[in-house]
Amino acid sequence: MTLPIDLLFLFITTVPVAFGCAIGLWLASIPLRDVSIIDMFFALIIVAITLAAFALAPSRGSLQWLLLAMVLVWALRITAHLIGRNWGHGEDPRYTKLRSWVPTERAFIWFSLRQVFLLQAVVLWLASLPIQLGMQGGDGQLGWFAIAGSLLWLLGLVTETVADAQLRRFRANPENRGTVLCSGLWRYSRHPNYFGELCVWWGIWLVACEVPLGWLTVIGPLAYSYLIINVTGQKTLDKKLAREKPGYAEYMARTSGLLPLPPKLTRP
Repeated sequence: MTLPIDLLFLFITTVPVAFGCAIGLWLASIPLRDVSIIDMFFALIIVAITLAAFALAPSRGSLQWLLLAMVLVWALRITAHLIGRNWGHGEDPRYTKLRSWVPTERAFIWFSLRQVFLLQAVVLWLASLPIQLGMQGGDGQLGWFAIAGSLLWLLGLVTETVADAQLRRFRANPENRGTVLCSGLWRYSRHPNYFGELCVWWGIWLVACEVPLGWLTVIGPLAYSYLIINVTGQKTLDKKLAREKPGYAEYMARTSGLLPLPPKLTRP
């Protein structure tokens, strides 16, 4: 297996796919004046990369079909959830705030291309490295890494699905307006949906470890974890909710940020 040459050809294909999808979403955001379109459809970038890698796979055994199914199921769920949650609600305040960083609308258009769309394309391409390598190597059979990764992926998918459903029901009740969800999975983690999301991608990485040198693609889940924890997810949302919601600071003090853990005891 001439892995380096195969991978070079694959990367020459998937890098333009990732950037092309990101630029397409950027172009759509201009007339809509809604940069947060990237949040609703970011999974489609990974789907496009996955389909390209699958099409270029030298063989399509159980491993390749498993990776394809994992990505498609994940993408369908998260895209449907994000469209249902965000469509018609206008631009996310996080992105609206970015508009104040530049003097004109024209300047913001180019700023958003660099700082939002292309940046996410880079991170999502890195996140997809385990998928890309998994499609190229191995004999296509499933071993213990694939089994462990599939179980972790399933745990993540179920966790984020349940967490999103609990949050959706909580927000649908007008009596809960201005309060903090601290029951169900949210009693043990401030962001159980993010925890589930990271389990999905670390599970995919484990599956890719079936392939020689698959472990080297650990940069993928590491990059995605950094994005979710430090850039677009946990820390950003914690700061926003601590400013806006009474009681959230107390909730932060007793509840784990990401990993589900028993809540800390508070003094009476």
